[in-house]
Amino acid sequence: MNITFSRLPLLLLTRSCFRYSYTSSSSSTGVVNVVNALPFSISRRNFASTAVTTATTASVMSSSPSPASASASASASPAAKKSKTESASASASAPKPLIVAVVGYTGGVGTCLLSAMEKINLTPYALVRSSTMQVGSGSDGKAKDEDVNYDKMATKLLEEAVRVSGIPVIADVTASSAVQTHYAPWLSKGISVCTANKGIFAGEESAYNELLSSAETGCAKLLHEATVGAGLPIVSTLHTLQASSHSITKVEGVLSGTLAYVLGAVAGGKMSLSAAVIQAKELGYTEPDPRMDLNGMDVARKAVILARLSGLKGDCVNIDKLKVESLVPKALEDCSSEEFLMGLPEYDDEFAKRVAKVEETEGSRLHYAANVDVSGSQVTVGPMACEASHPFNAAGPDNLIAIHTNFYSPRPLVIQGAGAGGDVTATGVLGDILSCRC
Repeated sequence: MNITFSRLPLLLLTRSCFRYSYTSSSSSTGVVNVVNALPFSISRRNFASTAVTTATTASVMSSSPSPASASASASASPAAKKSKTESASASASAPKPLIVAVVGYTGGVGTCLLSAMEKINLTPYALVRSSTMQVGSGSDGKAKDEDVNYDKMATKLLEEAVRVSGIPVIADVTASSAVQTHYAPWLSKGISVCTANKGIFAGEESAYNELLSSAETGCAKLLHEATVGAGLPIVSTLHTLQASSHSITKVEGVLSGTLAYVLGAVAGGKMSLSAAVIQAKELGYTEPDPRMDLNGMDVARKAVILARLSGLKGDCVNIDKLKVESLVPKALEDCSSEEFLMGLPEYDDEFAKRVAKVEETEGSRLHYAANVDVSGSQVTVGPMACEASHPFNAAGPDNLIAIHTNFYSPRPLVIQGAGAGGDVTATGVLGDILSCRC
């Protein structure tokens, strides 16, 4: 099954509460288009109102009013009764306010996140960058810059949440490992963490497990949808599948837009490897040093995250022990970026032969992908030969994830779309922030 998200509204934030409307295709590939994504017809407001009504009814049935109170109730005007009932219902059903601190708000994703929050009238309580922060507001209604102090920021966030009966949330849109050292303390204190920072989720297993334990201790949420595929609903889908009795057997993913572009450019002999890399760099698709993309380590980190979400543990999800095939020739690993680009053409013929060999089989293509074999407890990252019917051949420059389960077999569940960019990453984080209300 192939899922194409043709209209994915901001309410992706309540991903786990969605009902999908499908239109089936008669094609042999089993493509299914998700044409709409709507929340369940029973909203949180309706559910809360129902709960209030039930509680009120139970209270009336369990206690008989005194004659005096019954008389007073009878004498009250219908309008007053209606007003009082509506007021109580509205108060009980109103969603709790989100008290949000954004860490890294001046960066590319950070500025996009603030813009997205403004569109839905969600005002951050605290803004934090590398050296200074603004928390709350002073007597003049404006927050003052002060030196960064994460403990102080967390304390103020909790105090404000108590004051307004709100939900404290910290959104980390940095790439800082230093910020991630505070995740466990924040979670254990009851502060939910939403992040696009993949470092700790692909790092040491003990640190990852500590986060899970801290979230459980503090009854807080640890959400990181944007660590794989930006705003694509990949992480949440894996959670939902497992929660609904699926057994995940394999996850395959084209997880680098840069490598998808390069492998697409060399397909069919259209372009040499070196020319494709240079063009990708000129278009701004690569890091300043293209080897940071071509070595496959960013894909490997995402593969570890997917593997852990799929239930794998131990050495098979240790990034230092993964089977990762780099596209950077050994002889060019330690030279300057300029020397790398000058030396890469020497390896064009060798790589072209590899591509041609795969394409000898009609319709087959070479893709750079992650393969999480849950059944075999193995994670591999590198060039992957795919026959004509494989979903990857329809990926283009997109990220594409194929999830195989006991129910989605032999045709996998496929999620495809832009896997990079400030706006899509920011909305992925914002979706997580809003999910903290559920």
